[in-house]
Amino acid sequence: MRKSIIISALDSFPKVELEDIRHYFGADFPVRVRKSEFVDKLGAYIVEKPREWLGKMLERDLRLLKRLVEAGPEVPLYLEYPDFPTVLETVKLLGSDTTDENFREVWIPKEMYDIVSPHIDQVLETGESDGSFELERAALGYLNLYGVLTADEFFGKMLDYCDWAARWSVEEFTLRLSLSPVLKLCRFDIGGEPYVCAPSIFNPEAIVSGRREFPSVAGLRHFSPEEALEAGKGSPDFVFGLGTEEGRRLVEMLDNLGYSGNDLVLEEHDIWMNAQMTGGDDATEAIFSCVTRMQDKIDTFEDYDACMEVVAAYANSLPKWLLQGYSANEANCLKVILQSEEDPVRAMIRKNPLMGLYVPPAAPDELCPCGSGLSYRFCHGRALS
Repeated sequence: MRKSIIISALDSFPKVELEDIRHYFGADFPVRVRKSEFVDKLGAYIVEKPREWLGKMLERDLRLLKRLVEAGPEVPLYLEYPDFPTVLETVKLLGSDTTDENFREVWIPKEMYDIVSPHIDQVLETGESDGSFELERAALGYLNLYGVLTADEFFGKMLDYCDWAARWSVEEFTLRLSLSPVLKLCRFDIGGEPYVCAPSIFNPEAIVSGRREFPSVAGLRHFSPEEALEAGKGSPDFVFGLGTEEGRRLVEMLDNLGYSGNDLVLEEHDIWMNAQMTGGDDATEAIFSCVTRMQDKIDTFEDYDACMEVVAAYANSLPKWLLQGYSANEANCLKVILQSEEDPVRAMIRKNPLMGLYVPPAAPDELCPCGSGLSYRFCHGRALS
């Protein structure tokens, strides 16, 4: 008899990780049992109580499940690599193939499809109607804006949201927040002190220690609950500040270069993420890849120069984690500065005879023949794929 995909997936984890999975999914059974019994109990919980564990998951995981259910069992979707993986991919309850560097292939096995499909619509509707998704967006938004917060700072910001939302008592809100998937995924300790960080950050200690280099930045920048919701919507591909002058100019420029739909969102998000980097040619090239990738659509160097300035202005207006939410403009440091004669990307475009001409294909990890300094898969190769 074929072994259950769920049991096989769970059995591949050591018991200490199974305990984390149990905690995240909200399963309630004794943990002081043999691993085989633990796997059986957790597997039975997943099979028998889908409404319960689905209700413990991040909105982005649930919306991916909805797309996979709509596609059908074993039917793959070809997706961009996100800043952080979904929980169901991590615990191997979804099928995935990451051998291609340009996209990941994700599908829902028939066993999981049969469990999830009768309930996913109702779970999504409940998450919207009872405020769970909005609470999650606010929590992720504050973390996306600040990067890293102490636990006390995080709860203080979330209480600001609670007062603004006027939906729950403080006691009920505190309980909801403590049980949220955001805290389960994002809490960590430094020197025994509790912190919370954005899920896209893999080295929060570096941000905490790096802030010491900017003693003039005193305390956290204030963001309203509305701004937190803006920054948390659409995670992991969050964007911010598109309603500002710099943001509107960026959207117009990217639209003129041919970006639209999800590709547009990804470029806007990548600029924010790359703006967190601190200097060096690699950082400069990454921030401006949305321009260099489309350079063959730009007629003159003057137009190219104007596009670069738009990206730099937007990047300098965004909250920086090292600056505790202040932008480079507000703190007057860590700015992206373009110097027309010295900037390596501009200099390369001036010298490059392929500028605006046909760019031959190359291996994904080789430097793009256009001369941008980016790997082919992140430059003209990405545009073609």
